Amino acid sequence: MSHRTAAININLLPRDPFFATPLGQILRWALSAGRYIVIFTELIVIISFAARFTLDRQLTDLNGEIQQKKSIVLTYGDLENRVRETQSKIANYQNLEQDANLAEVFEKLSTVTPNAIVLDRLGITSSNITVDGVAPSQSVFNIFITNLQLSPDFSGVTVSKVESNDKNVPGFTFTLSAQTKEVKQLQAKPKKPSQ
Repeated sequence: MSHRTAAININLLPRDPFFATPLGQILRWALSAGRYIVIFTELIVIISFAARFTLDRQLTDLNGEIQQKKSIVLTYGDLENRVRETQSKIANYQNLEQDANLAEVFEKLSTVTPNAIVLDRLGITSSNITVDGVAPSQSVFNIFITNLQLSPDFSGVTVSKVESNDKNVPGFTFTLSAQTKEVKQLQAKPKKPSQ
């Protein structure tokens, strides 16, 4: 007789019939695959917790930079106010200089205007004059035009209107314009002390 050995399987843990039910299968899946989901969720929580520290550090750095730049902007604000004040003073000076030029132009015009001419309207700007007036005769009007043309302070004399007055009033009504030459005030240069 020969001896044959037979393989015997002994299961000391009997199968629980609960795991064959749908609820048991869900529980088995939750115990096997669910633990990986829990571990993955915990990893996300740990990573977000660690990232919070780096983000907090970046936030404090950015707040510090904002405060530094804010103080720099505030110091430039004072500088900007001073620059605006200086620009305003320069504009006021230029207006005063132009007004001084207008007074000079008025003075020059009064020297070339004959006494017999009556000015009804006078417009003076920095670059030209416009005159509306009455001349008692043609010779007085011609003297006025000649004086303007010969004056070094005026150029481009243009007569735009000449009309005779009413029959009862002798003379001519006229309108003319001329370019003005800018009056530049010369400043005296300081003398160097002699040695």
